[in-house]
Amino acid sequence: MPWISVDSPPAWRKPRKLVCFARLVSTLVVLFSLAALAAMVGAGTAVAQTSTSAAAARALLPDAIKKSGVLKAAMPLDFEPYNFLDEKNQQVGFDVEIFHAIAEVLGVKAEIDRLAFASIIPAVSGGREDIGMSVMGILPERLKQISFVRYSILANALIVRKGNPTQIRNDNACGHSIAVEKGTQPVIVWEKISKQCEDAGKKKIDLTMFDGKGPQVLAVETGRADAAGVSFATAIVSAKHSDGKLEAAPGGPVPGATVDAGIAFKKGNTQLGKAIEAALKVVIANGTYKKIMDKWNLSGTAADPAIFEEQ
Repeated sequence: MPWISVDSPPAWRKPRKLVCFARLVSTLVVLFSLAALAAMVGAGTAVAQTSTSAAAARALLPDAIKKSGVLKAAMPLDFEPYNFLDEKNQQVGFDVEIFHAIAEVLGVKAEIDRLAFASIIPAVSGGREDIGMSVMGILPERLKQISFVRYSILANALIVRKGNPTQIRNDNACGHSIAVEKGTQPVIVWEKISKQCEDAGKKKIDLTMFDGKGPQVLAVETGRADAAGVSFATAIVSAKHSDGKLEAAPGGPVPGATVDAGIAFKKGNTQLGKAIEAALKVVIANGTYKKIMDKWNLSGTAADPAIFEEQ
């Protein structure tokens, strides 16, 4: 029989440090497993909630749209970065992607018709288009004709010739000439500011109306106008693509000219408005809205969905 020291641990007994370590590893494995399970359950719950919300949004769609399976939107497609045609003549931009995301939630095909901005409201109010999108300012004058679902905010600015030879500013434009696009929110903004100039004893602003962004910007390039009144984002983008001919006017966004922007729908068709609002909430909840905002460098212009109707 071999000699065994009474001071030596039995062969079957593991050293205490190894036992503690094994227990620690076992505990960590359990904790990580529980955390992973909780994450999976949470993700599953979020997906389930989003699916439920999407189903609720689809249920709100008017029967005519459910039957056709198509949601029609009018856009000018000349308003970068919101809605425009790229070098391949493809419809792109913030509005285009948001519209497709909304249509996907509602389970219908997204169809975009190109219309001049001034023609959008008549087309929507007349029922030829389901909705209109082009970061349209939600204004009292427009609420008399159509209703809106808020989806963003719109800030205003000016585009000027390179070097800004007339020294016009977003915060000081009295006595200058500004080209504006017929029917757009900048028309109202600069008409109001022009009146403020006169009330303050200064020269009024000389406003010239144009159909479309192209002729409006061309007026600035050729010197027919000191500046063009557009959205703040458009001023930056237009300068970027002007081959050095244009730049955004100094002075930050036009003071007091930031407004809610909405998706237009026909007055009285509140059911469609509620469906769009509900779908937009899903697009926000699933992270798509933020991704599209970031892609088009529009962070900071987000807004909570809400229906605006004339009271």
